[in-house]
Amino acid sequence: MDKAEGAMESERVVDVGIRLRMRGEERRITVQHERLDGLCREVYIQIEKHGPGRIVGDYLLFMAVLEAHMKIEEEIYFPALHGLRADAGSELEDLIVEHLVLGEEALEVRDLLKANDRAGARVMLDRFARRLARHEAAEEDLIARITEGPVSDFGHSSLC
Repeated sequence: MDKAEGAMESERVVDVGIRLRMRGEERRITVQHERLDGLCREVYIQIEKHGPGRIVGDYLLFMAVLEAHMKIEEEIYFPALHGLRADAGSELEDLIVEHLVLGEEALEVRDLLKANDRAGARVMLDRFARRLARHEAAEEDLIARITEGPVSDFGHSSLC
């Protein structure tokens, strides 16, 4: 094996390792999405139970969890996925743009909660939750397609 072949083989092994790691992370991301969805449902319930003004603090915690989750995706998961499939770059960019939209909508919900606008907060939170669910499904679908497909530019691996 010459130097170029050795470098390609080394790169292939790294890609396989990243793919295997991302398969494990795929479950972690799904669990995080489920937790975010559960927290969002809980906020919705608490709006009815206690009124919007009394749950602002809980909602701010939800926003912090959401922001941390999206930051991990953008700084760790998405670059790894892009490394496996450079052709997924535009889909990953779309997901990052969607993170910005979700952040803006989360702020709108916060403002409605602070204004004690029960009806407005419920409507906006419902809209936000639906967008979040679609976004999570798109992320999970992309991760599954990338981690289950052939290793980027190296054909099928005997390990996967």
